[in-house]
Amino acid sequence: MDDTNAAVPPPAPPREPGTGSLRRAANALFCLVAVAGIGLSVWAIVTQVTDLRARSGSRERIEAGCGDLVDPDSVLGLNGGTDRVKLSDRYRISTAQQVSNCVVYRVGEPGTTHGHFALRLTVSPADPNDDERQVALDDEPFDLRRGGSDDIVAAADHPVPHPLGDGRLGEYDSQRVTARALCEDGGEVSSVEASAVAEYAERPTPEDRRTLAALARGAVERAAGEWDCQAALPPLPAALAEPGYALGAAEKAGGTCAWYGRLVAAEGRGALPDRALAAPAGKASAHDACLLALGEDGTRRIWPAYEKTTKRPRDLATVLSHTPLWIRTETLVGDGTRGVRTGLLDRTAIRPGTAGANELTWWASSVCDGRPALHLMQVSYPYDRILRDRLESFFRAYVDDATGRRGCTGLVLPETSDFGRS
Repeated sequence: MDDTNAAVPPPAPPREPGTGSLRRAANALFCLVAVAGIGLSVWAIVTQVTDLRARSGSRERIEAGCGDLVDPDSVLGLNGGTDRVKLSDRYRISTAQQVSNCVVYRVGEPGTTHGHFALRLTVSPADPNDDERQVALDDEPFDLRRGGSDDIVAAADHPVPHPLGDGRLGEYDSQRVTARALCEDGGEVSSVEASAVAEYAERPTPEDRRTLAALARGAVERAAGEWDCQAALPPLPAALAEPGYALGAAEKAGGTCAWYGRLVAAEGRGALPDRALAAPAGKASAHDACLLALGEDGTRRIWPAYEKTTKRPRDLATVLSHTPLWIRTETLVGDGTRGVRTGLLDRTAIRPGTAGANELTWWASSVCDGRPALHLMQVSYPYDRILRDRLESFFRAYVDDATGRRGCTGLVLPETSDFGRS
């Protein structure tokens, strides 16, 4: 058969130069991307598994070290969150001890750790004679600012305590929340207290402060159950106000310093403080305070007259930068009154049912809702000498407010002669 006329396929179109090479390169790149994607997926899975294992180990360490009193996921979520922590070998929570702690460190780069969280548990025995704790009063509220060129009393080192609700549940400041269970009579202990503390340098966010409050309340509830402490714990308040550091105009201060405005309105200010740091006043607070100070302008105004009355005057510049003029009033109710001592030289014991003065500290006592209470006043040197003639009425105005707000009875006050010495 003659195939001359058979159909012949048309010639293929000419190939663009380099097309085959580009296709091969694209295919190779696609393969590399696919392999890399698989590798990254595997790495992501490995990393995720590693993180899960690290978090699981961290949870177990927190549960064991903190006596199974706190939710470990809440602890890990503080300060932006972390999966890796270690606990201090020196501290461990034990509900069998009167005072115990756990300290949680955030693990950073290899070989580094950072402050993260701490829990302190305090169990007070029903018999106060079984308690050997000693607590020194705080002093020098402007210590961290000494020596600076700024106005030293513009802000305090720490806020004053704020009540959780009306104060029945406890109190808090910028870094710490303390919850307290008051046990019914007849048991082995009189109260159980748990403090949840943010150990990182940054100030806790409102969310973190709320987490700390929940951790403290949960811890004290569980510890009270282990001690068979029958107590009704109030719920957490809906909001926790931000604790302040800056002192404002004293006459306008409310809350725990509201009594001072009334005193100045009735008696005049004279050389008394012109700045205040207050907190909301809780009717049932077991611990609250009011910090008052005299600013730079006020100090300059009164200093020439004081220099004429003393044989050993201090240089005004030194007073303004290192030894500011301040007063702090403070009330402690219940088991917080145990073992209190002045914090200066001989650490004088301050006991419920007594009143007196020593080491720039004056105290009165009363009974608030059946519990012992101490009402304290600390005055810096030489402010105690400058205000010598006004200290008694000043302290009485504070004590009347603190006891009246709580409905306290059995008040014991220092003698008038106690205000003539310091």
